[in-house]
Amino acid sequence: MIKIPEEVKIAIDKTNPICVATVNSEYIPNIIYVTFLKYINDTTVVIADNKLVKTKNNVLSNFNLSFVVLDPETKKSYQLKGKTEYIQEGKKYQDVLNWVQEKRPDLHPKGALYVTIEEIFSGDKKII
Repeated sequence: MIKIPEEVKIAIDKTNPICVATVNSEYIPNIIYVTFLKYINDTTVVIADNKLVKTKNNVLSNFNLSFVVLDPETKKSYQLKGKTEYIQEGKKYQDVLNWVQEKRPDLHPKGALYVTIEEIFSGDKKII
């Protein structure tokens, strides 16, 4: 199991919005901006589903997701790839609902994407 390095966590914290990419079952790509993405431990990030349609459908059919972050101070970028789990109820969902509504009480996430990170790249170099 991989561990997200500290410099990547810093880049995640400093990047907003974050570009998230998926593909559908016919391999047609989809890329969107998300504003609610954070790491929750050394191996997992969570994305709030505030308005996801194609992204949600894509991860329900093939589970793969990738996103890019950039540390504006060091100018280092990182691409993270992983497998997703879509959650719409229970403690994991409630945790995301609370997080989003603390920052934006007007939003009510429909669900959450929990992403287990499997690979991390910086440029063409695989770092994990």
